[in-house]
This record gives sequence, C-alpha cells and structure tokens, in this order.
Amino acid sequence: MNPRPDQPWSPAAPAHVPAQRTRYLAAQGAPDARIQLFCFHQAGGGASMFARWQEALGAGVNVRPVQLPGREARASEPRFREMSALTAELDRELGPHLRRPHVLYGHSMGALVAHALVRRRWARGASLPECLLVGAARAPHLPIVLAEATTMPDDELARRLIDLGGMSPMMLRYPDWREAAVSLVRDDLRVCASDRERDVARLPCPIQAFTGARDELVGIEDIRAWERHTAAAFAWRELPGGHFFTRDCHDQLMAMLRGLLERAG
Repeated sequence: MNPRPDQPWSPAAPAHVPAQRTRYLAAQGAPDARIQLFCFHQAGGGASMFARWQEALGAGVNVRPVQLPGREARASEPRFREMSALTAELDRELGPHLRRPHVLYGHSMGALVAHALVRRRWARGASLPECLLVGAARAPHLPIVLAEATTMPDDELARRLIDLGGMSPMMLRYPDWREAAVSLVRDDLRVCASDRERDVARLPCPIQAFTGARDELVGIEDIRAWERHTAAAFAWRELPGGHFFTRDCHDQLMAMLRGLLERAG
C-alpha cells in the first residue's frame, strides 16, 4: 500500500500566487472560478473531448483539460508508455496549478491516470482534490479494458474501436491515419497496464464514479469496485449511454457535474 504522508490530509487551500505555464494545460476558461476541474482524456483521445465543458459548467468552474503528449497539438512529442513516468511529470507540471481547490475527472484511461496522480501526491503529502471523479473505467485493481489489444491485428483493433464509438469509420479509408490512431491507443493501453495495484490504497478523498448503462467494456460491478479505493465517501451514477457517455449524454452529465462541483466549491 502507498505510504501515508506524515501530516493529516486536507483539501487544497486557496493560493494567490500565479502558477507557471505548462504544455499540459491550455488557457484558463474561468480563472476567477471558485473551483478548478482538471479533466483527463481516454486512451487514444485528447483534450478536445472536453471542449464544450466550460460553456456547459459556467463561470463558477474553471475547466482545465489536460493534454498528454503525442496527440492533437502535441502530436510531434514522444508518448509515455509507463504510468509512473507520466504521473511524475504530471505532478511536476500540474503541481503549481493544484494548490487551489480542485476536482479531477478522468474518463476511461484518464480515470486511471487521475487516480495514480492522486496516489502519488498523497504519498508525498501534497494537496489533494476535493473529490476524484472517474468515468467508464474499471477500478485500478481489476484487469484493464482491451488488454487483448497488445496482440490484436491493426485492422481488428480499428474495427473494435469503431464498434465502441471511439474511432470514426472514415479511418478505414485512410491507412496512415488508421495506423497512427491504433498505435496511439496501444501506447495508452501500455500506460494503463503498467500500473497494477497489488494492495488497494484507500485514498482519503471522496470518489464519485460514473458508468454508461450500455457500456460494453465496463460493467456496474467494475464501477462499484472503486469503493475499495477510498476511505471517504463513495457514490456512483449510471447514465443511459455507452462507453463514451460524455458525448452520448452530454447534457445529463453536465447537470450532474454542476451539482457535484457546486457542493465541492
């Protein structure tokens, strides 16, 4: 189990010193908001999946999508393939921005990344989120989704991603694009597979989990298993969409998040 810091945990305290700029974060949408929401994307995805969130959540929340290297505006940068190296850099780059009250949301792979980042910060006594929000992800001690992707042929994996709604069918018409997209997914899944908890660390911050009723990859029991990872409050909510309910049920999810963030702020 991860070591506990010497001092008792408390949520992040307000800090008025401007944080340094980082490639992991775009410009702030609502810098004077009472709470920050840091968002971590799914395997093969990018920060653009959260493009509509700032408008939907309003000026009371500062939405901060986290852009990992190797995709979108950072496509030319080398990708991570190991979780501890990724979270070490995230802790270093995002740390100055995590001094103010904040919440983390991670979707699919992003949930595992956000959880690993919180574990790292807890171990060294750094400020933690008011709440950890996880969506469409099995609990960290369970087998990762699409573990078979490491041996699946490119065409088969591409069609599987299309069936799940995580890749456009148009990719099949452009082999170079398809190859790049499949390679990105494989590397992201390697990151997930590199971080398997043998002992469950019960974090002191609350966890709220979300699942899609039609998710083919993550079942309700996979979501409920997140309860083992917190010593504080736990709850889970179901939405009518699939694995990408952030897109399928955008308005309903935003309504849920507004209530949660208002209470956290």
